[in-house]
Amino acid sequence: MTSFSALLSALVEQKNIQIYPLTQYCSLDRSTMYKYLNGKRLPPKQALVERIADYMRLSPSEYEELITAWKIAQVGEENYYNRRNVENFILNFPDVTKIDPVILSSASGSAETKSGKASAGCQALTSQTMVNNALSRMILKETAKENGRLALLLQPDNEYLFHFLSSLGESECALNIEQILCLNNSGQLDKSNQSPNLMYLQAVLPLYIRALDYTIYYYYDNVESHFSSFNGLSCMVLTGDAAVACTSDYRTGIFYSQTETVQLLWELFRNYKEKCSLLFHPVRSVTDELNMLQTLGQSAEVNYAVQPEPCLMPFITPDMVEKYVYPELPDRKTLVPMLIDFLAFQKKGILSNHFHVYHTLDGIRSFLKTGKISEIPEGLCAPFSPEDRKLLIARMLENPQDNYQLLRGPLQYLPHNFHLYVSPSGGYLLFTNRLNQTVYLLFEEPGLLASFLDYLNNLDVNCLYTSEQSRRLISSQCSHSDS
Repeated sequence: MTSFSALLSALVEQKNIQIYPLTQYCSLDRSTMYKYLNGKRLPPKQALVERIADYMRLSPSEYEELITAWKIAQVGEENYYNRRNVENFILNFPDVTKIDPVILSSASGSAETKSGKASAGCQALTSQTMVNNALSRMILKETAKENGRLALLLQPDNEYLFHFLSSLGESECALNIEQILCLNNSGQLDKSNQSPNLMYLQAVLPLYIRALDYTIYYYYDNVESHFSSFNGLSCMVLTGDAAVACTSDYRTGIFYSQTETVQLLWELFRNYKEKCSLLFHPVRSVTDELNMLQTLGQSAEVNYAVQPEPCLMPFITPDMVEKYVYPELPDRKTLVPMLIDFLAFQKKGILSNHFHVYHTLDGIRSFLKTGKISEIPEGLCAPFSPEDRKLLIARMLENPQDNYQLLRGPLQYLPHNFHLYVSPSGGYLLFTNRLNQTVYLLFEEPGLLASFLDYLNNLDVNCLYTSEQSRRLISSQCSHSDS
């Protein structure tokens, strides 16, 4: 008996539902309904489950519980929660505008004892408040240096620390930050059915979005056992002249400022880093970006692009490149033919039956309003004119492959700064940082790539308008923009 059939049976009994009228309402025979109740068969479509729920007059919470139980019975509990976690990650992608700045104080210095005097090389930190105070003071002191450096050997689960670091982006500090992170070595979910690896990714993204000089490395282990067993001071934060070693719950630790001790801990961090791998490979230049996109685009396997605005690169013609690339660019003569060749290559790959582009109606509105395409780096091209915006949309609608579809349901509210590309051989996150720079983060860790790919391979049809519906809605939006 599945959890769905057990729940359905309990609701039928609890609400004293007569089976014959229920089957009549749902256009079923009684034997089929009894198979649903006994767990011998599942309703084939969600619409049928919704009809059963309507007849039983379920409350919103009961309705949601029944639909969830049906989805879990269909795909399995692990698959269901993994896919839901990916969707939550997408819908809660960090907003660059919603991180409060920290006011840097000239009074920042090393950690202090309760009496207010600086500790003599070593100090016990007996509460989470003391640990956080020591961390903020030593980091603020390091930001004042011309070549400040910060090393983190911990999980990104200290909300105070990572909010503090994200906020440093407002100060234009030149702090070089490196982190070593432990990723779960299995797809096992935590006690709340959350994916730890996706939660860690969500936590570190604001540092990239706030344009900090940040690099993250990873290794594999069982996160729960590694940080919940008797590992003592398993976390470490280092600056040029101070260090904090603390427990994984950040409730107690030790502050060090002796030069020899700090140097020893730095050497330990470097040794650990050599055994780790890069989590992301950032793309630093337009040339690197074009080469990277061309390499990824060579895959003949299934490809997905998920972003607010449609991918309009295949519909940009050579005359548009000449028209919109800024004339004052110093390397324009090299870039223009490179862009033209790249767009021809993109057109061939994207306008194929193995490439799927999912976008939103809000993204269409934004492009019609601004004329900006996210895939084009800021400072390379002028915004497209209103006439050319409509021309590009019209070319997209004429695409015979029908591989562009509008998102509906929760995904229609895709964050404006979220752009994802995945294929079996690679993928990236694309967003604009605080300095309005286009940032690509190439996936280097296969587990994260596999999670996104699994979600998109199994995207619920209820999350997509049909091709005909998409065309009708987009055409209507273009007509509204004329008025």
